[in-house]
Amino acid sequence: MNELRLRFCDGDQADLPLGAGVHALGRLPTGLGPVDDQQSWLLQLCNDRRGIWMTVADELRGVHVNGRPVQHVAMLRAGDSIHVDGNELLLTAANDGRTLPPADSGQRDPIGNLRLVLRGVGGTHHGRSISLDKPRRIGRAQDADIRIEGPGIAERHALVEAVNGQAVLRDADADVLVNGQRVREAALHAGDQIAFDVQHRFVVEGPPPPVPGPSPSARLRAAFADNADEAPSVPRKSWLQRMPWLLITAILLAAALAALLLFGAR
Repeated sequence: MNELRLRFCDGDQADLPLGAGVHALGRLPTGLGPVDDQQSWLLQLCNDRRGIWMTVADELRGVHVNGRPVQHVAMLRAGDSIHVDGNELLLTAANDGRTLPPADSGQRDPIGNLRLVLRGVGGTHHGRSISLDKPRRIGRAQDADIRIEGPGIAERHALVEAVNGQAVLRDADADVLVNGQRVREAALHAGDQIAFDVQHRFVVEGPPPPVPGPSPSARLRAAFADNADEAPSVPRKSWLQRMPWLLITAILLAAALAALLLFGAR
């Protein structure tokens, strides 16, 4: 996933890049914003190899992530909405470098499609896992596969399907948030968060996307070819070097025994 950023939805504060390390937020004359180590803070966001962790100051109350209260510590993902001290923050990540498969390519990989799941993490479908073994129409229509309601939800709001093991969002009636970014269609990767009307949230679960480039077998064949071209020639061993030392020792012992018998008899 691309670089994470914190968007301040209220006011004119610029987005805050969340590189590796700890980022503190506190009260400023212009509103909520980043503060240094010498200033009191309300939230701390730690970005490490485990992910993004949010720590709430002991005296602070009323912090919510996706509408759920947080008192001390919470792990965040791209697309989460944070409400603190009367401010709304949105954790975002760019969805660049993704290619949408053709709409008419069909579902020629049923095994790969079965491994893709939408898991509800907010709204009426919280805790529910929905397989993408077939296209899933999302909206407030009675026959929708995933039925959700809200002021901004259309009868047929969007379609999420799996094509050859790749999850795809299509046919969005209005902007849908994918990792905090507004889109009408998008290729989806495992770990992506999709939000419909803010309240209804789903996370894509499944295998990671394939790494672009040659296949592992092709890379292995290329490595063997390179080694064969660069390997130095090995000199052939002489007959004496190839002869086992055990055989040489046995011959010498036999010769010594024969000499002893021959000359000892005289």
